Amino acid sequence: MIEVDALADVHTHLREGELIAPLIVNAIAGGADVLGAMPNTKKGLRTEQEVSKYVNGLTQAGHQQFFVSGKGVSFIPSVLITEETTKKDIDECVKAGIRDGKVYPFLRTTNALYGVKHYGRILPIVKHCGKVGMRVHFHPEHPSMIFNNRDAEFAFLPIARIFLEETDAIIIWEHGTDARCIPHWENMALTGRFALTLTAHHLATNEDLSFGDVRSVCKPPVKTEDDRRGLIDLVAKDYSWVMAGGDSAFHDKSAKQVEEGTCACGAYTGPFLMPLYAHALDKIIATENGIQTFVNFTSRNARRLYLLPESSRTLTLVRGESWYVPRSYRIGTQTALPFGVGQYVGWKLVD
Repeated sequence: MIEVDALADVHTHLREGELIAPLIVNAIAGGADVLGAMPNTKKGLRTEQEVSKYVNGLTQAGHQQFFVSGKGVSFIPSVLITEETTKKDIDECVKAGIRDGKVYPFLRTTNALYGVKHYGRILPIVKHCGKVGMRVHFHPEHPSMIFNNRDAEFAFLPIARIFLEETDAIIIWEHGTDARCIPHWENMALTGRFALTLTAHHLATNEDLSFGDVRSVCKPPVKTEDDRRGLIDLVAKDYSWVMAGGDSAFHDKSAKQVEEGTCACGAYTGPFLMPLYAHALDKIIATENGIQTFVNFTSRNARRLYLLPESSRTLTLVRGESWYVPRSYRIGTQTALPFGVGQYVGWKLVD
């Protein structure tokens, strides 16, 4: 049994409408007290007004959950940065306290019709973000479909370097998956303006174990066992710029088990995210300084970067409890088929 800080999950998808409240409830149950809400809603959150309206709805739902369970949650808002974004858009967001912008590659992931095709066109905006203090997050896959899914993240490295070299912005590479990138990430981190998030599902499985399971389909895709081990070794180095970002992405079962077309991209892990991180990083936790490394990775590194308060509560994680991922979760009137259905998770959250 170990005691750890609550999870600061700086990358999650809380969707819209009736889905918001149950997704927040499940995220809190999964150990989070901070949620970084992604802006790739159906129409996309492109302006300060759109982001503020959306976050107000999240906050109301979060407060309702607090009164029910006594467990609170806070939100990190973010705005889309597209080829149409203006400096005025950024200024209005910063004035309203929105200090995170997200760049998606065109057509590489869910709701990415508004994604960027020509990254050179957003360079002036990212320069401006650096001047006014907005962090810039990337879904780091090359927008050209010439690069296949396996290589699209590795192919993004030169683009990321341009934004680090030509701007003063803090650059956040989200959901890293490709171990070939690790020496490049370490080099880019020397700038003091680079951060990386890692998901629990990319740390917990590989493409062979998840092959054929539509519930594990995600973008960027799960990669090899060598990649998984490389990412775990990176966490073990206890870098302050490496942090958790669950990328828990709900899709209704009809979008995962399709009769026509392709399976929706997104692994749903929110209700058991902290135990899944512990399961994936079990060997690290067992080392001499492993618990502290785990706490830094899942909570404190993000709180320092985002200038957030200390954890609002302490979590108790127990190793060896017999717990298996449920077959489904009810989300409003829809049904989530979570990542890892039926699989054993070696840690469990207890009240």
